[in-house]
Amino acid sequence: MLSEQSAATVRATLPAVGGAIDVITERFYDRLFAARPELLRDLFNRGNQAAGTQRQALAGSIAAFAAYLVEHPDERPDAMLARIAHKHASLGVAPGQYETVREHLFAAIAEVLGDAVTPGVAAAWDEVYWLMANALIAIEARLYAERGIAAGAAAWREWEVVERVEETPDVATFRLRPADGAPAPAFRPGQYVSVQVRLPDGARQIRQYSLSGAPGAG
Repeated sequence: MLSEQSAATVRATLPAVGGAIDVITERFYDRLFAARPELLRDLFNRGNQAAGTQRQALAGSIAAFAAYLVEHPDERPDAMLARIAHKHASLGVAPGQYETVREHLFAAIAEVLGDAVTPGVAAAWDEVYWLMANALIAIEARLYAERGIAAGAAAWREWEVVERVEETPDVATFRLRPADGAPAPAFRPGQYVSVQVRLPDGARQIRQYSLSGAPGAG
């Protein structure tokens, strides 16, 4: 868990980082998408980015994780980490992308907080980041392994929409079948699946949908 020295530094700087976390995350995403525009085009939900919900989620999770480590040095917020890891796995997030996030996140922290980010402060928050990142990578690796997938290699498969049923004015059911004619995978109650389509501008956007019934023969 967090070292004693880093815990003291994080505890002392948490108010400053927490107070500026919204500005930090805004700068982070601006930097990230300027350097890696394909992430906004093909991985991140552009609607959530426009609404700001993704930025708020990142800011809240980092601040919450750091605060939890300081208050509970011998524990880890596994429930929060599991929710994030399931979302990441549904998108096919790969371990190497955590280094990309770290690069632009710490550049944003230094840009916003300036001289307050001493080498000691940077080292303490770097320890927080990798504790969180490595925990997520491990959970995501288990989720991928359960489905027989290499970490970060999302098992995309072509399907055809064969019917659309208007259940209510607000709910529609889509019936699909594998385009390759092979059997549908096993179904778990409560499961959702990720669906991606190419938009007119060439972007690949991913959304999650609930499965409302177990697959039949087709």
